[in-house]
Amino acid sequence: MLVELDIQNFAIIKSLKIKFQPQMTVLIGETGAGKSILIDALSLLLGHRAQKEMVRSGQSKAVVTGLFTLQDEEMREVEQIAADYGLPMDGDDLIISREISSKGRNVIRINGQLTTITALAKIGEYLVDIHGQNDQQMLMDQSRQIDLVDEYAGKDFKPLLGKYQAEYRTWQSLNQRLEHLRRDSRELAQRQDILQFQVEELTQADLTDEQEDQNLEDEFNKLNNYQKIAESANFMIQLFDDDEHGLTSLLGDAQGAAEDLADLDKDFKNVAQSITDGVYSLSDARSELGDIMDSLEFDEERYQYVQNRLDLLNNLKKKYGPSLADVFDFYAKVSKELSQFETGGLDEEELVNQIAAVEEKMAVMAADLHQARESTALKLEEAIKRELADLYMDKARFSIRFAKTDNFTVKGTDDLAFYIAPNPGEELMPLVKIVSGGEQSRLILALKAIFSRVEPVGTMVFDEIDTGVSGRVAAAIGKKMHAIAGQKQVIAITHSPQVAASADHRFAIAKQVAAGETFTQVKELDEDSSIKMIAQMMAGANVSEAAEQNAADLIASQRKQD
Repeated sequence: MLVELDIQNFAIIKSLKIKFQPQMTVLIGETGAGKSILIDALSLLLGHRAQKEMVRSGQSKAVVTGLFTLQDEEMREVEQIAADYGLPMDGDDLIISREISSKGRNVIRINGQLTTITALAKIGEYLVDIHGQNDQQMLMDQSRQIDLVDEYAGKDFKPLLGKYQAEYRTWQSLNQRLEHLRRDSRELAQRQDILQFQVEELTQADLTDEQEDQNLEDEFNKLNNYQKIAESANFMIQLFDDDEHGLTSLLGDAQGAAEDLADLDKDFKNVAQSITDGVYSLSDARSELGDIMDSLEFDEERYQYVQNRLDLLNNLKKKYGPSLADVFDFYAKVSKELSQFETGGLDEEELVNQIAAVEEKMAVMAADLHQARESTALKLEEAIKRELADLYMDKARFSIRFAKTDNFTVKGTDDLAFYIAPNPGEELMPLVKIVSGGEQSRLILALKAIFSRVEPVGTMVFDEIDTGVSGRVAAAIGKKMHAIAGQKQVIAITHSPQVAASADHRFAIAKQVAAGETFTQVKELDEDSSIKMIAQMMAGANVSEAAEQNAADLIASQRKQD
């Protein structure tokens, strides 16, 4: 339960400290006095969003501190979260502090230790349940009505739902993988076609040697230059073999003349020897030239093959190179990738089989969930009818109807809706279509009364839940809140004298203006001041003795009903 709330420089609150008691406390005051600001400040201690605009004008920071006392399941849950986040615990007391600077800086402390908004929000779920005028949205959101049934189902239901949801997450993951495979199937098929073409093209090329292109280039140059080689070699042979002016004849004449000179004069002996050596060398050259020309042949088919083969290899190098070694590497890579495509269908088939196996498990679990919910729904229907009867809706009929979803959801295969007929003679219709504001308030209060027995939170806050009702209905709402206060601490903001009369403790909230500043003050009311305040709520500013007597009678009446 909330023991103390200390608020500094928050909105129009300059400095405020309130000590709360068990059972039911009401906050009374005119509109704009700051009652809801107290709830906003409390919300910060539960992990709600903070804004720098919350800081009182002219101040550098706002600080909200709360002291809570924990009991039973509330204590166990908070201790577990504290252990998960490494937060200290001090017996059954929990001190939460939230500091907001005008520059937007946000500091959170739990039992003096800095912590995160995530940790605070998780702990806050087990401290206070705040119900405001807009809180009916959960009740009026048909998709969330199943959560109310599940919450009422009790502790044994949660493990069952948890096991199903674990399978559901697996099922979602498998389906996402399958969807990804199928979504990309067209791109994959196109890629496979490209790979198939490339592999076939390279396979047909019959690549065996990374040096083949260089070897063929050499051979091609020889074959391509054959004509020039033949013409040049034949010309040289003609130079040697011409009968009249050939090199052979001329050299022979030169050799004879040189020998004659050497015989005549020894000084020509070396010249003659050089010419003789040259004649022999040129004779050897002529002989070698003849041998080469005798062995030189031109193979037209080979020439065409080498030319075509080089064209093929050069084309492959342009596509997959730049070198033939790169072409070989590319061939190995695409062959491997293509082989993976060939087994890709098995992956999809395996996924389909896995999904079917998980769906089989989920179907059994979903059936168990449905059975548990149907049993719970019957109990909840009766409990709601009893609570509504206390709130002067005893003629109302309430029903929870089930339908089966087309597919698995995170909750199973149940789709349920709350139906109600508020008045006799009316047909049961979905709650979201026909319930008025006052009926919504009573229905949500009925649910809160029911769930207060099972929820682990220690404090329940009602922010003007009685708006739109008066008279005996307001008195019934006050009585119902007081009944809830037998299980939980209840704090209520109210404009209803009947609800105020039902409380065990009362605070008056007032807005004051002094020295050019506006600030909120809180005063705890004793018995006499409570009577005066409730009389003022009933009769207005001019409170008579009769009004005070009526207020005293109202308080006595509400207590007597309890």
